Amino acid sequence: MQKTWRAAFHWGNAETPIDHSIAKHIEYFTQLYNVKTNTSSNLPGNEPIVLKQKSRLKAADLSALTKIVGKENITTDDFSRVRYSAGKFYGDLLKLRAKNPGKIADAVVAPRHEEEILKILQYCSKRKIAVTPFGAGSSVTRALETPKGGIVLDMARHMHRVIEFSPVNSTITVEGGILGPALEKHLNEDGFTCGHFPQSFEYSTVAGWVAARGAGQASTGYGRIEDLTVALRVVTPAGIIETKDYPAASIGPDIKQLFLGSEGVFGVISRVTLKVRRYKPQNTRHVSFFFRNFETATNAMREMMHAQSGVPHLFRISDAEETDVALKMKKLDGTMIDKVLTFLGYREMARCLMLVSVEGDSKYTSLVTKKMKKLARKHGGLAVGSYPVKKWLEQRYSSAYMRDPMMDAGIRIDTIETAVSWEKLHGLHQAVRQYIKAQPQTSCLTHISHVYETGANLYFVFASPMAGPNEAQDFAKFHKGLVDVIFKNGGSLSHHHGIGRLTSDRLREEIGPLAHDILKAIKRQLDPAGIMNPGALNL
Repeated sequence: MQKTWRAAFHWGNAETPIDHSIAKHIEYFTQLYNVKTNTSSNLPGNEPIVLKQKSRLKAADLSALTKIVGKENITTDDFSRVRYSAGKFYGDLLKLRAKNPGKIADAVVAPRHEEEILKILQYCSKRKIAVTPFGAGSSVTRALETPKGGIVLDMARHMHRVIEFSPVNSTITVEGGILGPALEKHLNEDGFTCGHFPQSFEYSTVAGWVAARGAGQASTGYGRIEDLTVALRVVTPAGIIETKDYPAASIGPDIKQLFLGSEGVFGVISRVTLKVRRYKPQNTRHVSFFFRNFETATNAMREMMHAQSGVPHLFRISDAEETDVALKMKKLDGTMIDKVLTFLGYREMARCLMLVSVEGDSKYTSLVTKKMKKLARKHGGLAVGSYPVKKWLEQRYSSAYMRDPMMDAGIRIDTIETAVSWEKLHGLHQAVRQYIKAQPQTSCLTHISHVYETGANLYFVFASPMAGPNEAQDFAKFHKGLVDVIFKNGGSLSHHHGIGRLTSDRLREEIGPLAHDILKAIKRQLDPAGIMNPGALNL
């Protein structure tokens, strides 16, 4: 791999060519905004990383860490230090493209097993050296920045073993650094699935899922990561905490909940026991519907969740603008399909597309899809078969590759997500769209992708021409106002990305002063020297 700035900030494999779908999106948005593509002016980052700032780790500290993990498991070169000091937040990418990474780690350390993690944390606690746990680097909330330098723990290099798989218990215990594809491959070979498929699935780890309290694209059926986590082990500077794999227990507060969403501020998640399910892809049923507008689509979705006749695993609604762009990408606007939809009352920039996949026993999948079709018809939904779902599934991971070439073309594209009750969903959707669309030449594509009986998430994708030399400041101001609008309209600070350092200044207001003080007290108990991911969660 070339050790360039692009290799440090690029999503996934920097050598992966742009696929046809991404190329069409770039063409669409550059024409929409009348942007003249000139990659040389948009900092593609093809230069090798060379820093003036050398590692500040003292020779004695480097020697002590080398004795713990071995010389081959410590790196202090410029490329590694930059690559492991940032995630995939839009602001991080801007800094790296400008070759201005800010404060970066002094070394990257790859422990080989749990005992080495404990020795590292105890040593760093004594020496007051900051430690940032790092899985695969997919965070979009500034959770992986290193404001105090120190070391980054590369958990994915060695800590990716399967410890135990129990088909009797329907559980698997793995080390925290295992990547999604490796876990799923192991399970599929034995007829099981993990059921957790975030968009970052290919480049995220199990411990990262837990640390960010994530949700996969099939969470409506399988549950979020907290629903799948049975037990875990966490290495803290104060020692190791282990929870047990009881199916349920009533023995005081659930300690594992402290580490779900903890984002590395208390310790390092070294092992996780997950609930797994039988893998029966042959029984999966797909169905999709057009609705005349977003309100009727969400009303149908809510009733489907309340019907007590089973729920789908994948469950999504695209709002009118996202549906419109999707149809344009498929070159369906102006076609006979478009004309028929319009004739039936499903009009451009009003109609919304719902996608559904149901997994499990064949009789169950048949029952759920049958019930959903009936409820969809009640709300004016038009069933249009399985094709839209299958096409979406084909690009559910590759779409993450879109942002880098879009930025090359001079287009800002980023996302923000929140959770909201059904009663407040439409007000929040309208308020956020109004704020985003008030910006010149800005698209706002919105979908619901995680659904509950009491509410749902809203996931906003926004795109606009980049602001040239003032892009970083312009985006920071825009993003702050966006978070304010969400917060004022009853949305959570995050639904499944975590908050890192991006919105952590609002955490005290979100959960209340007393609750935040409790978290600070836990932090002092487990991490008395304050070395663990300093600044994340505002702790």
